[in-house]
Amino acid sequence: MKLFLSFLGMALTIAGCNANKSKDEEKPDINKDTAVAVTDSTTNNATKDTAANGADLGGVGDLLLGLSDTKAIELLGQPDSKSKAEEWGADGLMHQDWLYKTKGITLNMDNSKGKDKQTISSITITSPCNFKTKNNMGIGSSYKEVMTAYENNIDKSFTDKATITVGSVYGGIIFSFKNDKAEKIFIGAAAE
Repeated sequence: MKLFLSFLGMALTIAGCNANKSKDEEKPDINKDTAVAVTDSTTNNATKDTAANGADLGGVGDLLLGLSDTKAIELLGQPDSKSKAEEWGADGLMHQDWLYKTKGITLNMDNSKGKDKQTISSITITSPCNFKTKNNMGIGSSYKEVMTAYENNIDKSFTDKATITVGSVYGGIIFSFKNDKAEKIFIGAAAE
């Protein structure tokens, strides 16, 4: 009887292990269809926001979220003007807009209180900026072109006939349209 119970115990153990294994194999990949927003402003390392299909959600042209102020100036020169720095309650960081009016670029720069170095927190482009996203979309791209380029990454709850949100409002790209053409592109977190 002891031998029978030992074999029965081993059989149930093996069956239990195999049952858990097949359940693990059936679990969906939770990262497969989700956008991941990552910026590292504390170390001034530019990182890219990417989605499962390789869509780059963290930059336009050579500008990337998390890029240092030094690199931004190297790429664009000094801004035409800067807003007064103010603390945002949502993230506790100091934020300042750098306006490049003649280039159609606004950079929202952030840093910790008391720190000099800033990094790009968000990017907004309008005409005459000719920078493109990594999926080759820019000012003047049609609504249909943007929908096709990012079809697997559209946040439908924040998309309508005048706006396409790629990724999410918490980190991604928001295209604003007028007469079926992109007139403004925002890259970053529009909500906290």
